Amino acid sequence: MNRKSNHVLVVGGGTAGSVLAARLSETAGLSVTLLEAGPDHDAYDSAVLDPVWASEAWTGGVAPVATTPMATQTGAIPMIQGRLLGGTSAVNGLATLRGLPSDYDAWAAAGLDGWGWDDVVSTFVAAERDLDFGGSAIHGATGPLPVRRWHRDELSRAHRAYYDGMVETGQPVVADINDPSQLPGIGVFPVTIDEKARRVTTSLAYLTPEVRARPNLEVRTSTEVATVAFDGRRAIGVTLTNGEELEADEVVVAAGTLWSPMLLLRAGIGPADQLAHHGIPTRADLPVGATMSDHLGPGILYGHDGPRGGIAGPAGVVLIGASNGTDVDYHAFPIASSPTDDETRFMMATFLMRSSGRGSVQLGETPEADPIVTAPPLPDDAPDRLRHAFDRLAAWERSAAARELGCEPVEPHDLTAPHAVSTALERLTLSYAHMTGTCPMGSVLDADCRVRGIDGLRVVDASVMPTIPSGNTYLGCVMVAERVAKKMTTVAGGSSGAKPSRGLRGG
Repeated sequence: MNRKSNHVLVVGGGTAGSVLAARLSETAGLSVTLLEAGPDHDAYDSAVLDPVWASEAWTGGVAPVATTPMATQTGAIPMIQGRLLGGTSAVNGLATLRGLPSDYDAWAAAGLDGWGWDDVVSTFVAAERDLDFGGSAIHGATGPLPVRRWHRDELSRAHRAYYDGMVETGQPVVADINDPSQLPGIGVFPVTIDEKARRVTTSLAYLTPEVRARPNLEVRTSTEVATVAFDGRRAIGVTLTNGEELEADEVVVAAGTLWSPMLLLRAGIGPADQLAHHGIPTRADLPVGATMSDHLGPGILYGHDGPRGGIAGPAGVVLIGASNGTDVDYHAFPIASSPTDDETRFMMATFLMRSSGRGSVQLGETPEADPIVTAPPLPDDAPDRLRHAFDRLAAWERSAAARELGCEPVEPHDLTAPHAVSTALERLTLSYAHMTGTCPMGSVLDADCRVRGIDGLRVVDASVMPTIPSGNTYLGCVMVAERVAKKMTTVAGGSSGAKPSRGLRGG
């Protein structure tokens, strides 16, 4: 094997992996190699950075993605992860939310010291350069990720009609939906875009040319890992799909909620019965892949005449809150293939943000095959919790803003009918694509994201979240990567001898 002194291998250059590689390489005593299966970000189609095409990026029309079907109660849903440097931060809806303080306080209450809200809020603040609110107790002014809210003239016509109609029906306006004290209400998503309204991925924000010039950082794209290599119970490197072996003092798996558990399972870390079924010797009997969470809910299609308008992608306007405080996100997003289509469709999506259901990620027919993904079941009280949301949407349909838009449901419906919610859940359930918890802290990992019972191996991405936050999970991945990198560099010897890139600072 090719060995370097004090060497860390990061497997996956996505949302979390890009952050990790940049932060770890700030410590001159560490040698860092980042391995990404997809292409470099200099090969992005220009549409990847244009939020007009966010829906097409998400579906793989303008960016490389890995698509895995997820079995639900109503059929299979395609689950997408970006397969390029920057990962899903290059193909998502750009929504940059944190969740609620109670989400992280629950992590700490479960025994995960250092992960409560008071611990993590400073990391969220340090990661952002908020172009609207600047520096404050809850917002940063010098972080690597530029964050701002869509301006009204950037919103699609459906977004504007949704916002105006909800205000018309009495919903309170929220200026900053990352300020928990202002919720619930209707507001505009904060998104990671620059002053020119271009997408900024974590790789573009963290792996700047200056960072990539560091002598202790190597970024290898189009490089796929087959498995983690071991000496007994210690991870000592990885084997690539081309047979090349790379040795390391520590391996950090950051391949995402669907693929990080697959790498562990293939290496013999997971439920013993599942591994035995595939003839894989058990290295550590842990519930890898057994506790997946996601945000699920029904989506209702509408259409309106004329152009879509605006440049805002799927994350435009959101109404947060329903029957139980901040229990539900519901928002409109355009799904037309072009902002100038004569006929535009958009979807009203209502997602449950709190659910105890658990899905799974398991080995396929063979260990080398794609995973088998099963969605978490909807909670029994889902119809009751969504009833209030449907009543609000029904009121919006009657608003002057909705009528002026000329929107019509694609399929006739009465949202106030007694069985409207149950029918929608049976026929129209969607995933918010916020898969988490397949390698969670507390069971698979310790509070430093180290695999239990295994030396030299960590997992750092959305899969480590023990419970799903009440919000989009993208920024949570950044926070987790920032905090684990800080833990690792503290152990490795403290402050950096390499010069950080402009705007990068510790969380």
